Amino acid sequence: MKSPISFKVAKDGIVLTLNPKSKFREILNALNNHVKSATNFYAGSDLYINISENSFKIDQLNEIVNVARGYKDVKNIIFTSDMVKKETIEVGDDGETTLIKRTLRSGQKIKKSGNIVIIGDINPGAEVIAGGDIIVFGKIRGVVHAGVKGSNASVIALRLEPTQLRISKKIARPPEGAAKSYEIKPERAYIQDGQIMVEKFEI
Repeated sequence: MKSPISFKVAKDGIVLTLNPKSKFREILNALNNHVKSATNFYAGSDLYINISENSFKIDQLNEIVNVARGYKDVKNIIFTSDMVKKETIEVGDDGETTLIKRTLRSGQKIKKSGNIVIIGDINPGAEVIAGGDIIVFGKIRGVVHAGVKGSNASVIALRLEPTQLRISKKIARPPEGAAKSYEIKPERAYIQDGQIMVEKFEI
């Protein structure tokens, strides 16, 4: 029987894959046991959690992150997925939506005329520009500009911590000294009454 979790070393860090055939509690128990027995092998590395074909609720993802933080001195915890096979999909008259299944590093820039969906994080120093919406299954910590073609666009992420956030011609920045967190807190940014507003987003 295949283990609920498995690991492999990748170029950018350690990849933790969650078995889609295992139950959530089996995955969580296996991860708990591994964290307790692990040495400092993960110190200084990014930990990529590959959710594969699993369907988790937000509170379950939070539980996984909280357990994974037990690895000694792990740098960043990043959700990823190997289930997306195409880079682009057509979405009717709204144009093109681009799917990107990787974390964007400092210096990387993505610019598309339609919507952009990212499975991964946008790290500080990375930039994403979209004519439509930007949806990120991860943390936004870089620069994002949605709605280049108009003000009806939104920016949605599991964690909104952008260096700069723009929608159409409006710009917002996080307050100085804003605390960083691993907690998954889905939020949506949009324009209302000429200002960028941020609200809790239910998935």
